[in-house]
Amino acid sequence: MRPLIVKVLKRSEAQEMLADLDGWEIHGKILAKEYAFKDFHDGLEFVKKVAVIADKQDHHPDVLLSYGSVVLELTTHSTGRLTDKDFKLAAAIDRLT
Repeated sequence: MRPLIVKVLKRSEAQEMLADLDGWEIHGKILAKEYAFKDFHDGLEFVKKVAVIADKQDHHPDVLLSYGSVVLELTTHSTGRLTDKDFKLAAAIDRLT
């Protein structure tokens, strides 16, 4: 099996890709977004849906689940930087909502 090649993004490239996303922010080497929910259960159901997408893409966000909100943080740990994988996953997650 051929290893997956990821494109490490320059800051300007990341900013351009950010324009195609809704509500995501870049914090250093992390792409982050907070989602609001009416309660803990709805947030948990959302996280379960995110898990399915993340597994399919073999790229997993850091998740903070609390009452009424879910914060997702994406970075490509193997590179220590933002890559095209982060933005692809963010776009797929946004299609859930």
